[in-house]
Amino acid sequence: MVALDLLAELGARGVTLAVQDGKLTARGPKGAVTQELAAAIQAEKAALMQRLQGQPQAAALAPLPEPLVRLIRAAAVNSLGGPAKLPTGHVSNLGDYVLAAAALYAAGLEPERQLSDLWAARGAWVS
Repeated sequence: MVALDLLAELGARGVTLAVQDGKLTARGPKGAVTQELAAAIQAEKAALMQRLQGQPQAAALAPLPEPLVRLIRAAAVNSLGGPAKLPTGHVSNLGDYVLAAAALYAAGLEPERQLSDLWAARGAWVS
């Protein structure tokens, strides 16, 4: 698993990583980081730290528009489940895709791409 995918997976589970005093730290719900994820974090530690140290601050991001907030809320309560066809291809679970894109947006990772992905997901949801 590459660092960006790992950050998306962790974000979807409510886990945030940060670099504090030169060390990688994780915060999130108890049990959200499985042994497999912990091993992946360890394997990608250098790449994760580099990405986290170079990312813009999330506070600089604009709030999401209300239609996207509704989409994310629906995903959070499993109202989007199932596969969907997006302009970039098929996703096996629209809700997971939306939550991952929202987490990446909140983390400041390629925010313009994440907004585009969220709007595409919304289009698939309402059609």
